[in-house]
Parts: sequence; structure tokens; C-alpha cells
Amino acid sequence: MIETKGDGEPKGASGLQNHHEHMLGHGFYNKHSREQGLANQHALPLLAEAVNAVAPAIAAADFRIADYGSAQGRNSLLPVKTAIKAIKKRWQPAPDITVIHTDLPGNDWTTLFQTVLTSPDSYLQGEAGVFSLASGASVYSRIFPANHIALGYSAIVEHWLSRRPPAIADHIWSTRTSGRTRAAWAAQARADWRGFLSHRAAELIPTGRLVVVGSGADPRGLSGAEPLIDLVNRVLEAMVREGSLLADEYGEMAIPTYYRTETEWREPFEDEGFLAASPLRLLHYQEFAEDDVYLAEYERSGDAQAFAREYTAFFRAAFEPSLFHALDGERGQAQRQQLIEEFSSRLREALAQDPPGYSARWWLNLMVIAKE
Repeated sequence: MIETKGDGEPKGASGLQNHHEHMLGHGFYNKHSREQGLANQHALPLLAEAVNAVAPAIAAADFRIADYGSAQGRNSLLPVKTAIKAIKKRWQPAPDITVIHTDLPGNDWTTLFQTVLTSPDSYLQGEAGVFSLASGASVYSRIFPANHIALGYSAIVEHWLSRRPPAIADHIWSTRTSGRTRAAWAAQARADWRGFLSHRAAELIPTGRLVVVGSGADPRGLSGAEPLIDLVNRVLEAMVREGSLLADEYGEMAIPTYYRTETEWREPFEDEGFLAASPLRLLHYQEFAEDDVYLAEYERSGDAQAFAREYTAFFRAAFEPSLFHALDGERGQAQRQQLIEEFSSRLREALAQDPPGYSARWWLNLMVIAKE
């Protein structure tokens, strides 16, 4: 989720804008989000267990699965397929199953629909009684009626903030902040996480389950991607020094993500006042550093240029639109694209110099949450 600063809107203005709305479209994110896809795989056994925990009476009705923050759909296919398999194994005959993918209107819905409807890996292939729908709404708002969803799933979503806090001096990454700036980003992240949970508490049926794969921070408060993002920041600073990027543009650049520590993830579940209004229980919590699929390929091939190309594409797919949204409005489209291509070229060249040194090992947090 990110803040948008559209035409006529002052920079720094707040707004509920989904982060996938600002990921590169036309299927680019699908093609270059392998790290996110790998993170999903850790949730598969948790999804099967979550299905088995839902009250049996749900078998008499439509079993509804919500995919919160679906992006372009590729990384949703296996988790949803896993849940459907568990449902059909538990209930004979199986209930009708409805899958609702959620994201904001600006998401690349065309690619998502094409992926879900035509991919050979889709959960719809060879299945009867499974229906796919979509909702264009923020995960930080109510999306469904009360007591509507049996199983919710959300992967690599909640680190994106609903709005961007104050700009970060001399950097683009929230883990590199301190003092009042850090406190402002932490406060926004706390409000967003509580808001997300309160809406899901209303939407889940009693005994319903929510499985979350979070991108978070280790006990030191680091996301695991600091070597990569520090390099990106140095590339941008060099472009400012050399005049291709304006200092004011760089000053407004801050990727609107925040990486919560275990304490921050757990905080709402330890607040009796919050739980009285949102009857949720954290059943499972696990955290670890994810392996880097791109580095593993480099170690097999020794091809630094291939590593640099893939890593640059990964960064662009996830972060380019939100980062370069800060470019001056007077820049024409051709000039904007030329600057982005210059940045990409510089980043590829730098990455190829030391692949292991810039590898990211993202810190993941797996959670299973129950509605009491």
C-alpha cells in the first residue's frame, strides 16, 4: 500500500493507494517476483491446517477464500490451489468454493484475470465448483460483509503502508531512519497493522482463519535487503551529484514500506482493549531469513551479468513506480523513462561487481490468526 501524489495533489499528501497499483504492469511483476513466490511456499502447510480448523458447518454453504493483495495473480495460484485441495479432501461432497482476489482499482487486473483463467497452473484448471471473483479495495478498509470469509490469505503485503510518513533524509528505506522520523514511520505501521486486523476480524466467520506471510524485520530491525537498498541509494545520490536527478526529486524519494519486528507484529494480540473489539488470536508465529534465489543461481552459474539483470528487474518490478513517482511533474514521459533507464543501467553495472555483497535475505514472518 502506498501514498499517491497525483496531479494537483501536494507531495506528502495522504491517500489509500494499493502498492500493487504502483508495481510495473503488463505482467512485469508476475515475471520478476520469484522471491515473493518462494515466500508463499512456506505457508502451504499452514493453509491446509487452517482449512481443517474451520467449523464443519461451513460445508453446507459456500466456502469463501479471500486473497488479500493479489497483485498480478501468479503468486496466488499455488496457495489457493493448496487450500482448495484441503477443502475437497476434508468435505465429501465438497461445498462450492469462491475465491475473491482483492487489490485496488489501479492493479494490473488484466494480467490477473488472464493468469487465473488461462494459466495451466491455475487453481481453476480441472476443478468443478470453484469460482473466481475480484474486489478492488484496499486491505486497510472493510472489503466484505460481516462473518463472510472462511479463509483469508495475505502474502508480502502488510509491509506496504497505507500512506507515506515524512520523507527520509538522505535515504529511501525506513530501516535507515532514526529519531522522530523513525517514530513517525513506526506509528503509521502500527495503525495500519491494527486496521488490517480489525477489518479481517469483522469479515471472518467464527472459527475462520487468516494466514499471513509478512515481510518483516529481524531483532535488529533490519529487513535483510539493506545491502541492495543501500546500493540503490548510492546510485541515486550519484545521479544527483551528476545532475540527471534533481536534489528535490531525490529528497521526496522514499519507498513507503515498513518492516515490523516480532514485537510489533505481536503487539495488537497483547492488547486486551483491541482484542475486545476484534476477537482474534495469534495461533502460530514463525520467523526466519529467506534464501536468495537469484544468488543461488549466480553461485551455480558464476554469471554476474545475469544476476545483475535479474536483480535489477526484481527491484524495478516491486519498487520502481513508487520510487520514481517523486519525479518532477514537468518532466515529459520520454524524459522520465530515460532517467529510469539510466538508473537501471547504473544499478545493473554496480550489482555485477559484487553479487554476494548485494544479496538480499528477506526476513519473513509466518502467522496463523483465528477468529474466536
